[in-house]
Amino acid sequence: MPRHPARRAHALALIGAGLLIVTFGAMGIELGNEMARHGALDRESTAAGSYLRGLHHATSDARICHYAWEARHRPEDAACYAQAIGQLTDSLSGFAAFRAVQQREQAGRNEPLDAVQTRLSDIATWARAAERMPVGGEQALADLDQNLAVLSRASTLDQADRVADMLRNTSWQRRLALLGILTGVFSLISAGWVLDRSSLAAARAEASSRDLALRLRATLDSLSIGVAVFGADGRLWHWNEQLAVVLGLEKDFLRTGLPYNTLSAVLVVDGVPLLEPIEHIEASLGRSEPDPPVVVECQGTNGADLELCRTVFFAPDNAVEQRGFVLTAADITMRLRSERALGEAQKLRALGQLTAGIAHDFKNLLTVILGNLELAAEYDQPDQAEQRQEYLSAATHAGHRSEALTGQLLSFMRRQSGSPGCLHLGSLFAVLGGLLGRVIGPRIVVECDHVMDVWPVCVDAAQLESAILNLAINARDAMPSGGSLRIIARNVTFSVNADLMSLPVEEGRAMRVVSEPTPLPAGDWVRLDVIDSGSGMTRDVMDRLFEPFFTTKREGAGTGLGLAMVLAFSQQARGRVMVATGRGIGTEVSLWLPRGQPGAAETARTEVAVPTGETRGAQARAKLARAAQEEASRAGEGVLALPPQAEPVLPESRSVVQAAPRPEPARSLQVLVVEDDAVIRDIVVTILGMAGHRVFEAGDGEQAFDVAASVEGGLDLLVTDIQLPGPLDGVTLSRVLVERYAGLAVVYMSGELTADSPPPRGGVENACLLAKPFRRDGLMEAVNIALEARARC
Repeated sequence: MPRHPARRAHALALIGAGLLIVTFGAMGIELGNEMARHGALDRESTAAGSYLRGLHHATSDARICHYAWEARHRPEDAACYAQAIGQLTDSLSGFAAFRAVQQREQAGRNEPLDAVQTRLSDIATWARAAERMPVGGEQALADLDQNLAVLSRASTLDQADRVADMLRNTSWQRRLALLGILTGVFSLISAGWVLDRSSLAAARAEASSRDLALRLRATLDSLSIGVAVFGADGRLWHWNEQLAVVLGLEKDFLRTGLPYNTLSAVLVVDGVPLLEPIEHIEASLGRSEPDPPVVVECQGTNGADLELCRTVFFAPDNAVEQRGFVLTAADITMRLRSERALGEAQKLRALGQLTAGIAHDFKNLLTVILGNLELAAEYDQPDQAEQRQEYLSAATHAGHRSEALTGQLLSFMRRQSGSPGCLHLGSLFAVLGGLLGRVIGPRIVVECDHVMDVWPVCVDAAQLESAILNLAINARDAMPSGGSLRIIARNVTFSVNADLMSLPVEEGRAMRVVSEPTPLPAGDWVRLDVIDSGSGMTRDVMDRLFEPFFTTKREGAGTGLGLAMVLAFSQQARGRVMVATGRGIGTEVSLWLPRGQPGAAETARTEVAVPTGETRGAQARAKLARAAQEEASRAGEGVLALPPQAEPVLPESRSVVQAAPRPEPARSLQVLVVEDDAVIRDIVVTILGMAGHRVFEAGDGEQAFDVAASVEGGLDLLVTDIQLPGPLDGVTLSRVLVERYAGLAVVYMSGELTADSPPPRGGVENACLLAKPFRRDGLMEAVNIALEARARC
């Protein structure tokens, strides 16, 4: 093991100290004899006594003045204390001579001398202010005073005898001096040995520290994240090689002492710095305890997705110069890609669950449609027109319900709003009791309170009825042995923002959850409660209550979308959902809806009545309402149940308005219909042909382009599906044909369109949107709107 370099200096110091001790020891003996003969010893003893008395006096003054200052806090006492501490500090320089005299005059006095020297050294570090005396300072002065008193008594009582003995017994002095020299040499040799061992231990510790530093450096460099350590002054101390790679910095940019602001000035994306300001970090370092880490995800200058984390650290002794902070940078691009892939997989799984859950709803509707069509086909005689029309009307209504069902699914998945209207709950509650009674069965008593005095709400009536139906079916499943279901509504006014979780507990339902944690804004609200007498819910169920596809029912018995759709409805209405429950007490679901103003919804939208053309409309609707109620009572969960009169209402601007047909154009138009589904294409061609237009058809974009090129006289109207097979979709085809035919009107068809859908990206200006499924009136209305919009250009 190599020796520490300081070992040589230690050895030389030991040799020199030994020589000095031997030399000056011999000289001391001779000088002692001379001083004894000439009385020099008396003078040294006198000087030592004066020095001792001065120390004793200064110590007594320091104690007395400090006590006086603590009692009265007078400036003169503080000045007296400062002067006494200064005298004690200054006397430390003459202590070596005093010690030598004391040791020479009397042996066995090393302990009080050591104690005095230690206390003087400590006092030399004190501040000369009475209010800043350190803890234990009074005890230190007392110990110093006691040891000085011991030395003073010994010097006073024995000084004359010691001087006489020294003068009379010079041979004994020589023996004592020789013994002191030998003892000193032995002590120096021992000290040298200890220093040698210490230097060896220091060398080993230094080598171990060096190895540890190398291992830590290798560990940091092997990390996949970048690490930078900054001091409290914002200067860079240490970093690893991965930091420059992750942050996209140049190889030689990082250096010891690099300012944090310089690094922050480089890491800027779109004018926004990636690192937090140094002022925030300095504020964290100025606190007594470390703050939690600051983590942010962002995109780096090299385009990679980064996770930046800043953490402050303090030294164990809380020294300010040892404070600092650590900055880590991790490339999370692959992790985000994995999360996105997982999200897509979860979407596919959710789609499968959704498909399985609503399959029975569509099967019920298809059963109604096919069954009524088969029955209508049996009544083919002229005198059976009334019965045939009744069955056809039932099939048509089931088709309308299928259309509304699809629109509500799209509205839920895309979080699109419905068509709100000013709704009075009294008209809804008038028919709700009978409908729910058939849906949830005779074992449960349904009570709907009188709500004529309740304020109106601005919501979509179909969605509100669907939400209440979902809550009622959930309540039915919670009461397998029967019970009661109450539906009530009341007006509530809050003068200030209200936290729903802080409302008083009602009927022992202490376990509650709210759809949004933010307080309910002040104002007028309508509270609609659906209360059951079931078994209640557990905390685990309450924690996952609003999760889509979460259900406590058996496999295949429910989709888990009931409360999720109720939550979506409340969010669209800018309201809240609160659920309160208790074991064995039942559950109360409260819908908090803002008060609506009559006429507000009507001014925001335009609704046009849709003529059905039914000769027995009133009679057919009555029968269909009964059939819908019976069908809903047979449905498993009823998550997507819709009111029997639900009809899609579409706005006028850039959307399909299924309304009464406007007068058809006087002249015959040349129309190109592009649809890959042959059945839908035949329906559109037939409807337009019956309107007197000359219609051309194509199954894809390329075929449509060829057909358009062969038409003589040009085209007046293009009716195309947006999603077409091949390289030319409906949007691209429309742009190409509009460039060729300047006056061409365009109607886009798609099954993914809803009332709130925006125009397709890149679509033709002033084109009209037609949502599938559609009826003849809706198609002709879309054609008229597209032609009028094109004529205004």
